[in-house]
Amino acid sequence: MGGNDKGLIKINDEYIMSELIELSEKFTNSVILNINRNKDIYEKFKTKLISDLHVNFQGPLAGIYSGMTEAKTKYILVLPCDCPMISDIFFKDILKDNFKDKIRCAHDGNRLQPVHALIDRSVSSNLKVFLDSGERKIDKWYNQEKLEIMDFSNNPQFFMNINTPEDLEKYKLEKIKNDT
Repeated sequence: MGGNDKGLIKINDEYIMSELIELSEKFTNSVILNINRNKDIYEKFKTKLISDLHVNFQGPLAGIYSGMTEAKTKYILVLPCDCPMISDIFFKDILKDNFKDKIRCAHDGNRLQPVHALIDRSVSSNLKVFLDSGERKIDKWYNQEKLEIMDFSNNPQFFMNINTPEDLEKYKLEKIKNDT
């Protein structure tokens, strides 16, 4: 989105992030936003804000690690800020209590969706070692851990993300279609 903060995209004068936070709060009383800029705007969401512990914005894993160190729960649920089509169904499925591995990651039927994951915080020290070694590839780290892949091929819309103005227009059309 041209370097703009995707979490602050507005539709009908509302941040798409607001809807994701509201939905998340139905399933947890502990929402943490990992942000690295625009703190003054994100403070309006009235939720806990953290920044990457690793400097130079080293990608999603740095944010995941920062969330792990801040969370007080056994697991963290990782979600991106630019996938506004997630629904209750996603939360109910990914949070099912038969979780035995260390990472439960969504798969859309075509590919792994690595920033849609439930992660046991017990792997935080492994992630720190991985990051400290200079590694950044989320799929590579997941493959070093006990990974459960959860099939969401019946709901690929959950993973529609907004990376371009065209994606934003497509989302607006989907939202209108779903709201009617």
